[in-house]
Amino acid sequence: MIELGQAKIGPVRPVQMVRYAAGVDDFNPVHFDDTFARSSGLPGVIVQGPLTVALAVDAIVAQTGLTSLRALDARLRAPVFPGEELSVVPTDSGAEVRKADGTVAATLTFELA
Repeated sequence: MIELGQAKIGPVRPVQMVRYAAGVDDFNPVHFDDTFARSSGLPGVIVQGPLTVALAVDAIVAQTGLTSLRALDARLRAPVFPGEELSVVPTDSGAEVRKADGTVAATLTFELA
């Protein structure tokens, strides 16, 4: 059985957000327009949720190997803001993606080979 260790991610950079948006054609202004994000009730632009998950999966695959990840379910819990550093913390059922203040940004349930 593969043991997963804690991993650090970030800080999440705006260039990552732009590249991700271009790759998946997601140019929702909440991710790029600070005025729009604030008018939507947020404190500023937020990182795309799927990008947060992709960064966490990259950290997991870096430890376990590409062919080890057999199944994945992700749940977004809190927004991530540009410049934030994240940690992937193993749990009994997978991992949590935590912000520096301890807030859980996402939970990941997965199966490793």
